[in-house]
Amino acid sequence: IQTYKSTMAFLTCWLVVLSGEPIKFTSWGIVSGIFWVPGGVAGIYAIRNAGLAIAVGTWSSIIVLTSFFWGIGVFEEHVRSELGACGACLTLVVGLVGMSRYSKPPNRIKEVHGDDEDGAIYKEVSRVSSSSDLDADISKRTLSKKESGRKIDAANTDRNEPKSPSPPRAFLEIEAFLRDDNADNYDVETQEKNQKSISIMGHFTVTKRQMGIIAAMFNGLWGGTNLVPLHYASHEGFGGPMYVISFACGSMLVTIALWVIRFLYELYRLDGAALKAFHALPPLYIRQLWIPGSLSGILWSAGNFMCIIAVTFLGQGVGYSFTQASMLISGLWGIFYFHEIGEDMIHRWLASAVVALCGILWLSYEHAQ
Repeated sequence: IQTYKSTMAFLTCWLVVLSGEPIKFTSWGIVSGIFWVPGGVAGIYAIRNAGLAIAVGTWSSIIVLTSFFWGIGVFEEHVRSELGACGACLTLVVGLVGMSRYSKPPNRIKEVHGDDEDGAIYKEVSRVSSSSDLDADISKRTLSKKESGRKIDAANTDRNEPKSPSPPRAFLEIEAFLRDDNADNYDVETQEKNQKSISIMGHFTVTKRQMGIIAAMFNGLWGGTNLVPLHYASHEGFGGPMYVISFACGSMLVTIALWVIRFLYELYRLDGAALKAFHALPPLYIRQLWIPGSLSGILWSAGNFMCIIAVTFLGQGVGYSFTQASMLISGLWGIFYFHEIGEDMIHRWLASAVVALCGILWLSYEHAQ
């Protein structure tokens, strides 16, 4: 997805030429790309493993803090009152933390029992909230092996019957459970734990959800500083829309560089086999992702253009913090479309959203020319 975002940002950045902006480039765009691209990769990983609302809430809170530190503490941007700006920033953070806190997906599991065409009985999670839960969904399908085994054996011994059609997908997913004739039950909890945890250097393990939150924190700390170079570029005459081309070109160069580094790593790992190294690269899934990936890139490019305008005229501390209102939009998607937030938590999430909005309005009031 990050490759699609970088590509669409590069393709759409030239639209600013239509508004009369000259085609100029500053090396500060590459610095922005160094911050944004790795942070964007971590952000996508965070969404896949921790959920949309939680991931965005985590990095939005950290971005507000880092932006406030850079804007007020380092760049000494003017505000009506430093104490008031601190209060507005903390109010916004409290609201964002609350939205992230109450974005926890529900733990209720609905068991659905039914027979497939071969008589296999299984149960599954009624819905999933992230890719780690999607992996666990398959592991939670258990088989009543004795009953299904008898039906399968009866079908195989009947030589007069025509060849049975291909087994359905549910049967293929549980076929591995049939191979152990001595086990009556499959240790679902152990497999689920193995699928949802990651071992780090063999010393300790963390769950994929925890790794997703860590990735979101990295995106907030590292990726959230991607417009800090704009402060220095503005002094060279590259503020506002003029910086869009530099940012997009720099991000595309960084994306290409990361692909080259990954290829060299695979080349080293596979003892110089170039063709094998090429095929070992992560697939782009162009057929499946070109539409959502392109839309993601276009939407992000439009939002990034407005972020650059906001930071140019409002400053890093106020402008970029103000743009974290995107958490409200992602949270609403998480509630009404992805169903990531439990019904008992929605009213608490909405209350936190109101607090965040108050912080945003307060922060905008504290901005001084």
